[in-house]
Amino acid sequence: MNRPKQSIVIGAFVIALSMVVISCGDSNVETVQKGQQSSSASQQQAAKAPASNSAAGTTASAAGVSWTIPEGWDVMGPRPMRAATYMIGEGDKASECAVFFFGTGQGGDVQSNIDRWIGQFQQPDGSDSKSKAETEHRHIGDFHINVIDLSGTYMSGGMSGQPAVPKTGFRLLGAIIEAPEGPLFFKLTGPEAAIAEIKPHFDNLIGTLKKS
Repeated sequence: MNRPKQSIVIGAFVIALSMVVISCGDSNVETVQKGQQSSSASQQQAAKAPASNSAAGTTASAAGVSWTIPEGWDVMGPRPMRAATYMIGEGDKASECAVFFFGTGQGGDVQSNIDRWIGQFQQPDGSDSKSKAETEHRHIGDFHINVIDLSGTYMSGGMSGQPAVPKTGFRLLGAIIEAPEGPLFFKLTGPEAAIAEIKPHFDNLIGTLKKS
């Protein structure tokens, strides 16, 4: 007489245990599915994120002067002694435009800085880089601007305290602006072919300068 009751109890226990196992299994599946959904959402969000931190068409300012950032110029993070840094292009066409402002009354005179930039270049034929440099004085709006264009082997890195690294076939476009709060320096460097393509954008940037 006791055996049927025991069978019923055991059967009920087995059914209850199965339900618990199934319930736990569903919970695990749901957790995995949620994780997969979260991962998929993250991937979709990353795909929507901009490929670069380009700020084309927006303005930046320093030394009492503002300018418009050209299309395709990526805004980089803060760096010592720089008001701004822009990267243009990738790979063997990667170029950099550094904007320097050292403070009111700081930075030296125009000619000293032009001479310093010239001194950062060497010529393959051993000639004096000063004889290869093209310099020009411009008057744009309220500003007097001195520009320089020079190609050769660029000895980069010296100013940052690192050993100078020679980069052959490089070109420099520089502009020194007599800004309201002190000299403002734009220094674009990169491979000659790349700078030839960027030059119109650099000239356009200089043309957007105005008092901020």
